[in-house]
Amino acid sequence: MLSTDDCQDEGWQAVLKLRLQKIDGRTCLLPLQRIGPLTVQRPFYPEGEVCHVYVLHPPGGVVGGDQLKLDIDVRPGAQGLITTPGAGKFYRSAGKTAGLQQKFNVYCNAALEFLPLENIYFPAAELSSKILVNLDEDAKFVGWEIHCFGLPANGEDFTAGKVMLNTELKVGGKLLLHDRLKIDSLEQARLCGLQGSRVYGSFVIYSQAINKSLLELLQSQKAESGIAGVSRVESELIVVRYLGGSTEHALNYFRKLWAISRPRALGLEACKPRIWDT
Repeated sequence: MLSTDDCQDEGWQAVLKLRLQKIDGRTCLLPLQRIGPLTVQRPFYPEGEVCHVYVLHPPGGVVGGDQLKLDIDVRPGAQGLITTPGAGKFYRSAGKTAGLQQKFNVYCNAALEFLPLENIYFPAAELSSKILVNLDEDAKFVGWEIHCFGLPANGEDFTAGKVMLNTELKVGGKLLLHDRLKIDSLEQARLCGLQGSRVYGSFVIYSQAINKSLLELLQSQKAESGIAGVSRVESELIVVRYLGGSTEHALNYFRKLWAISRPRALGLEACKPRIWDT
């Protein structure tokens, strides 16, 4: 552990570094390096070699001024699946911007699946988020992010606040994907923004095993509601987009695509994290 000084006047300062390494035929989670409230449950092994890890944020939500950093290294030959037991909640800000940085390094012949539950942005939330994925050419990566703007169940729209999303995916140092999205009340309503939708999702699959038949199979799947599209950006990279009004429908759609693509892209049968059934 790096420090036990969790709380500062400017907000939570949290850092969590996870290192997955293959030891004696099984992926092991090495001792944590952490500052603040970010932590994990003990690893699970429901499918043998693959290490399932649940990332926890005990305070239950993020407010303006909080700064969270998640750094994951998946070392050669290791296989890890990361998820969360609950939605990420970003509360109203009194003026300060919260920060969320997530960096994933996946090395040769390693595989990482990053499959969190959705992020929910309360009206007047302020967030700057950056995801950086660095892959070796023969690594494999499957990951998604789902964002809900406002509180649909309470009839509260995202009428104030701002969310900045920045995602980069590099393979062998080459930038293959760069998404930048700024969402406020105006962008949510615009046709070139979210078209009035409350939920946006992005799902990427990188693997040298990707082929035309997998692409066509994924394209044939339909979401329960909303607008969805599946594209092959590079020969080894598939990108899925979802735009709609239901986080449940977005999650169901992405999980369906994950179950189809996992055997073909990762060489593993679909094995749901236990937490998904609770």
